[in-house]
Amino acid sequence: MDKLDPAKLYYIDASPFARLCRILIDEWQVPVHLVEVPFPLPDTFFEINPMGQVPVLETIGEMIFPTAQIVEQLWAMTIEAREPYLDPLADRQLLTVILGLGNFLVLGNQQARAGLEQTGENKLGFNPAERHQMRVQKCLDWIDTRAQTWLTGDEPNVCDYALACILLYSDARRPIEWRNRVKLAKIVDGLRERPSFTATAPAPL
Repeated sequence: MDKLDPAKLYYIDASPFARLCRILIDEWQVPVHLVEVPFPLPDTFFEINPMGQVPVLETIGEMIFPTAQIVEQLWAMTIEAREPYLDPLADRQLLTVILGLGNFLVLGNQQARAGLEQTGENKLGFNPAERHQMRVQKCLDWIDTRAQTWLTGDEPNVCDYALACILLYSDARRPIEWRNRVKLAKIVDGLRERPSFTATAPAPL
């Protein structure tokens, strides 16, 4: 990668994690070139990210992933000095839980769309699909209890953007019940019409 070349973000249109990074690039005005890759990802993408996932941020001499590390790098690339977007401990934990919630939703959606069913004796003692659903609801409960102080600032922060991307992904791909959590619904509805969100809305299935 030439030193004069801009950084590149590899993304899939429907990925809520890549959408978060694309929104931050827009909101923070970070000079990053967007590179859309096909779904499913080709085997050659493992040469870029050994986990075979997007997003991946290519900067001079390195590939940065997963999402949380890309967020950190995008912040470091902003030109203007800003107030810290993450509390050193508490908000990083919150972001980790929100991204984990997204992982459970994506895995459940992919398993359902792939038509995977049990073919033998269950020796785990639980149904993984049902466990993912439980994790989703428990994560939502945990996030909801913290929304009063962590997700209600004067300006949106990374956790607000991440939560909206994850829950809007669910609405578009495999809806779950989350709007009964009024504080979370207020956050999402307050962001969904922002230009950065409308510009990155995934194409319908």
